[in-house]
Amino acid sequence: MKKILILMTLLAAGLFARDITLAEAEKLALEHNLQIKLSEASLSKAKASGRESLANFFPTISSFYQLTDNLELSVMVVDFDGDGPTPPTELRMGKQFNSTAGVQLSYPVFTGGAIISGQLMAAAAVDLSKLSLQDQVNTVIHTIRVLYYQSQMLESMIDATERGLNSARENYELALTRESVGKATRLDVLQAKVRYESYKPQLISLQNQKVSALTALKTYINDPDLDAVSVVGELEQIANPYEGIAPEELLNLSMSARPELQMAETQKKMAAYQRNLAWSGILPKVQLGSTVQWQANADALDELNHLRSSNVSLSVSLPLFNGGKKAAGIQKAAIGLREADYQFEQIEDYIYTDVDGAYRKVNEAYSNILATADVVTQAEEALRLSKLLYESGSATQLELMTAESGYIGARSNHIASVFQYNIAVESLKKSLNDLLIK
Repeated sequence: MKKILILMTLLAAGLFARDITLAEAEKLALEHNLQIKLSEASLSKAKASGRESLANFFPTISSFYQLTDNLELSVMVVDFDGDGPTPPTELRMGKQFNSTAGVQLSYPVFTGGAIISGQLMAAAAVDLSKLSLQDQVNTVIHTIRVLYYQSQMLESMIDATERGLNSARENYELALTRESVGKATRLDVLQAKVRYESYKPQLISLQNQKVSALTALKTYINDPDLDAVSVVGELEQIANPYEGIAPEELLNLSMSARPELQMAETQKKMAAYQRNLAWSGILPKVQLGSTVQWQANADALDELNHLRSSNVSLSVSLPLFNGGKKAAGIQKAAIGLREADYQFEQIEDYIYTDVDGAYRKVNEAYSNILATADVVTQAEEALRLSKLLYESGSATQLELMTAESGYIGARSNHIASVFQYNIAVESLKKSLNDLLIK
């Protein structure tokens, strides 16, 4: 009963699935994938931060207003004749209501390079976000292709297993026929039946894996209009656009194209700007300020008469001692710059091993395709001969089952080798930042 339910579920998923090509899957993923959306949001955020830092180059203008109700005025006691007969006099200071309004302007004339360094860091952060988005696009495209090829591979595996199932059923029926005429034993029939029944759980498992792969593909695309998807076409060996190119040339191409290396270079720039920002903390700061205000004092609100006053100021500040905080910040920024250099070298080493490994994996997978293709041809011929010999009584049931298992195994290995080759080629493209169709 459980197997029947599984088969019904798989059949229902196939009936309502939408056929989707690899190009369409990539296009939809670029539009809807959540990781790309997050990277795009980070880029927009970095651009907003750049505009925010740009505002530091402009003067700051603010307005203010304050109304004060002095509930109890200050009292000053005055004794005019000292120890004379006149008692001390209490004098109330100020008025009950004070009103002040004005406009302030301030402009940083010199900040030791802090504003410029901040703007350069913000611009570098935008470049870093762009590179991160590009790297994320490569990752998404690579994942889509892996899931698509995996679904095609499982479809081919299912086809091969169904052929094995049909062949095993024919062998079982043939064994029953031979038993009825006394040319096969009961053991031959049982062996054929066991072989036939053993294909059924394999087929269900492969079909379930295919549904899981297609579900992962749909989820990764993240298009809300897609309820279910199915891949188009069979698994085929893709072309290697770098065939015949030496690994040294590929490495040179990678060094100029990999976003990780460009990101590391940008990180070095940001570390240098951070060092300049730290040094600006010990330099003098010069600020220009100006205020225009209107002020009034009265014992009643309707008696307030505002009078205008204005001033211009130029202030200079220089930090003399802060417990070594600024010096530690400069030291930390210098260490950060060295760290960025080390990270750059580390990424260079990683790219070298990545490209070299991807190149060798392609060659290895291609050799496996050639080897398994020959084995499939030989296994197919062995199965054909075994069937003929078994029908004529010149081969045993065990020999036929062995030939059948050999063919299915060879066919499955060849399908897997094509899948591994396609993935290796796509990984090589990714290592060269060349996944997107030009």
